[in-house]
Amino acid sequence: MQNVMICPNCGKPLTPANGGKQLVCASGHSFDRAKEGYVNLMVGSRSGESRGDSRASALARKEFLSRDYYGCLKRAIAAKMRGTVLDICCGEGYYDDYAGALYGFDLSKEMVRLASRRHPEPNYHFFVANLSSIPVADHSIDTAIHLFAPFHGEEFSRILKGNGDLYSVIPGADHLYEMKQVVYDTPYKNDEQAPEVPQLRLLERETVTDRVTISQEDLKTCFSMTPYYYRTSESDRAKLDRVDEMELTVSFVLLHYRLP
Repeated sequence: MQNVMICPNCGKPLTPANGGKQLVCASGHSFDRAKEGYVNLMVGSRSGESRGDSRASALARKEFLSRDYYGCLKRAIAAKMRGTVLDICCGEGYYDDYAGALYGFDLSKEMVRLASRRHPEPNYHFFVANLSSIPVADHSIDTAIHLFAPFHGEEFSRILKGNGDLYSVIPGADHLYEMKQVVYDTPYKNDEQAPEVPQLRLLERETVTDRVTISQEDLKTCFSMTPYYYRTSESDRAKLDRVDEMELTVSFVLLHYRLP
């Protein structure tokens, strides 16, 4: 299997060395594998441990997703994967069950560490990186998946093969709406607005929806994973303490992009 990872310093291909304990490029840059198998490809001031999710946040997310509340989305994503797959902002690797070659990266070392433990080599390759400068070779990816993260059309189009597919996921209109009804006096629905970039063409939209029964503890964890958590007052967050269990809508829109 050809390694699609490139050196973040010079852009040359990375190859295993020292019995697989390192990745090196022809310019002599080297990157050590952690004991879990991942590689940190953040360089300079960007390589600090504090980037991305903390260990506590990563573990809480892992425990929440292990309950399979988002199982409908996981199954939908699995059906799209083909060829060499890249999971952009992979988190703890929940969506990465795949028999072929899969590469995944995240800004958070803690997330990548968990993903590497969940999916060991040889088929899986995880690394720490930033989506604004992905250390992956040009036009090397058959399927890229991108869930609930910033959209970077220039980089996404660069790494896709000519017939490659990008599946980007955004929240559906009714996603977590019952939870919003508890927390907010005036709850709102998501606008389902798809990113529009000149580098990629949106081919189709697919909505994936389910209803799940969720405990109070998991509901609070779920809320902490949303972007509006930090914009919500403590008094409004505390309203979830009054809920023992809830029937909750989970809804996602899969956006299918290709090169023009």
